[in-house]
Amino acid sequence: MIVASRFRLTHLTTQPSLIFGRKSSTLCSHISMNQTPQLILLLVLITALGFPLPSATASQNNYRYNVGDHVPLFVNKVGPLNNPSETFEYFDLPFCRPDDLVKKKESLGEVLSGDRLTNALYDLKFREDKTGEILCHNTLKGNEIAKFRDAIINEYYFQMYCDDLPFWGFIGKVEEQSWALDGSSPKYYLFKHVQFDAFYNGDQVMEIRAFSDPNHVVDITEDAEITVKFTYSVFWNATSTQFESRMDKYARASLLPTYRQIHWFSIINSILIVVLLMGLLMVLFTRHLKNDLKKITSGNEEDKEVGWKYIHGDVFRRPPQMILFCAILGTGTQLLTLVFFLFALAFLGVLYPYSNGALCTSLVVVYTLTSTISGYCSASFYNQFAETGWERSVFLTGVLYLGPLFLILSILNTIAISYGATAALPFGTIVELFFVLVVANIPLLAFGGVIGHHFRSKFQAPSATKRIPREIPPSAWYRKTPGQMFLGGLLPVSAIVLELHSFYASLWGYKILTLSGILFVTFIILVILVAMLSVALTYIQLTMEDHEWWWRSVLVGGSTALFMFGYCIFFYLRSSMKGFLQLSFFFGYNACICYAIFLMLGTISFRASFLFVHHIYRAVKNE
Repeated sequence: MIVASRFRLTHLTTQPSLIFGRKSSTLCSHISMNQTPQLILLLVLITALGFPLPSATASQNNYRYNVGDHVPLFVNKVGPLNNPSETFEYFDLPFCRPDDLVKKKESLGEVLSGDRLTNALYDLKFREDKTGEILCHNTLKGNEIAKFRDAIINEYYFQMYCDDLPFWGFIGKVEEQSWALDGSSPKYYLFKHVQFDAFYNGDQVMEIRAFSDPNHVVDITEDAEITVKFTYSVFWNATSTQFESRMDKYARASLLPTYRQIHWFSIINSILIVVLLMGLLMVLFTRHLKNDLKKITSGNEEDKEVGWKYIHGDVFRRPPQMILFCAILGTGTQLLTLVFFLFALAFLGVLYPYSNGALCTSLVVVYTLTSTISGYCSASFYNQFAETGWERSVFLTGVLYLGPLFLILSILNTIAISYGATAALPFGTIVELFFVLVVANIPLLAFGGVIGHHFRSKFQAPSATKRIPREIPPSAWYRKTPGQMFLGGLLPVSAIVLELHSFYASLWGYKILTLSGILFVTFIILVILVAMLSVALTYIQLTMEDHEWWWRSVLVGGSTALFMFGYCIFFYLRSSMKGFLQLSFFFGYNACICYAIFLMLGTISFRASFLFVHHIYRAVKNE
């Protein structure tokens, strides 16, 4: 353990972004008749949630100092290295604490990310070096020593912020007494000195690091009461780094040649699968589909009724559970829009590593504003088949994703409160989220539903639907829904598995996936694969005279999310995460993510199959 601890400590002080580069926690058109209410709601949400619209490069005038000016430093949280969700407030451990604790006012995104910034006794003056400055003399009792010792055993780190720059350090170290003949137990040492290495350019801070000096330690193996003198040093160094690029060091891990080669290998692998599948579809359509159309247009009456032509009177029959079906389409379209908005914000520089909770805030704001899209899509599609009942479809759209999400988050919040973790949401934050739901989300959802109902259109099927559905002939097991779901989920995940691993390593490890362009390309490849597989499997299903393709197309596309959840189980088993708190958050959050992906890909799959089916039967009608 001492070898690993020394390696990680050295690695941390030299390249902290490689170990602690985890992003703050843990990828239809917009219809509106009048943009003014939307703009007003947007301004209200930005003001209420503290959404940081400008990026780090847009507010550099707020980060200028004269020599001797106080540079703000806030302590944030502590937690075990291998459990990213299990974090606690910094002063939950008996560090030197000021007489009056002042918590920094945080945005909604920072609170959702588990940040709890508090003032500290460290006094950093711009470009003024300090050596061996006494922080405090702290008398540690037996139970306080036990807390520190338990933290060292679990490899706790601390996180601080200085001038809005995050940095990390370890609390202590373990030395195994393997060389001793008497079988002595390990020794536990608490670091009592922290060295801050700050880098500046002109009148601005560019970088800061924390080095827990292993030469200044105190033995806390025993529970005997001791008095510890905590000290710190500050050294300022000039650098040529510009303010606009001071956050780039947190992205350095994903720009290393090895990681870049892995990303490109993943992209090439995905493109090859797409090309092969496109070739398969071309053969399928050029040989079989064209031959079918030729038979239909020929004069021979026996050849006119090919397999999928037999069911022309049933293929456009409205699916069962129409309300739920439309709710899935509406929610899936909203979540897909949300993903593209997040990519746009990343490309614009609003979202970047450690952007003060901007990701969580963006999720809340964009999801709320896109509620209009889900209401519109759900109501408009439902009204193509029925005049009444669209209100229930819109209502179900509103709770289809938020209902399970709030249920899971409530359970996780209860667990976090019982552990005293920073992931527990304060009561004020819960009220704020409820306010956003009532004031913005519900009205926008209803507004979209009203617009969808008002501009409804009658569904024009290429062929008339028979009153009595045709009997579906029996088929082999691999042509039924479970077999098609297995194939429809396995191929897309196989194409993106390397990038999927990088995504999980970024979400649940200490790597940063900052190559948003590659992530975007991977997502587009996933969408293309799901759409092509859906079309191919739907055509195969129709040739077997099975006209119940509506729900199956949704399940085939969404099955990719089931394989992704299976991979997250594999990822957890191979990781070093442990404990009930981390287990709960890992599978709870991943369940929410995979459920959202299920709705998105299911919607894409159905839309692709719907366009294909509509096209081939319209071609038959035209002939």
